[in-house]
Amino acid sequence: LEPPGGGYPNMGEEDRDVFRDTPLRLAGYANEVGESFKPLISRSAYLLSYLVAGAYVLGDSHDKYRRETRLTDDGHAALLAGGKALVWQTLASVVIPGFVINRVVAATGAATATVRIENAFLRRYTPTLVGLACIPLIIKPIDHSVDILMARLVDPALDSLRPESTKTPRP
Repeated sequence: LEPPGGGYPNMGEEDRDVFRDTPLRLAGYANEVGESFKPLISRSAYLLSYLVAGAYVLGDSHDKYRRETRLTDDGHAALLAGGKALVWQTLASVVIPGFVINRVVAATGAATATVRIENAFLRRYTPTLVGLACIPLIIKPIDHSVDILMARLVDPALDSLRPESTKTPRP
């Protein structure tokens, strides 16, 4: 686990990953919050949550590309680093959790519509509250699943695009 507030004790400022070691990381969860609030907010506000999450994904991908270009002169490696970050973040931060929270909120909304709830506050806000409560519960399982997907399918596919002289030997 990362320490609270991000960063590590001996990490220099140039090594700090602002997209993963700072509160900016929370921007990656904007669409999950938008999905949770979908029944209560305007379509524009809902779409804005995806714009924020998408900007985070693109920023992190560009950052990984830039970091790799500083470490090596291999342009292919830099493109692969940025590409892998783009695929991983798109799946783990936007597509899969957005879908999961959307379905949780929809199912909770359907359930609350069939059950007689006298309290107007609970009837209106339960789907949103359940969606928000699910966000921290789904993060690790989704991240782990995307790690497996990347290792088994995406990394080998992207690695196949590298010139033969720069390919990583596979066991």
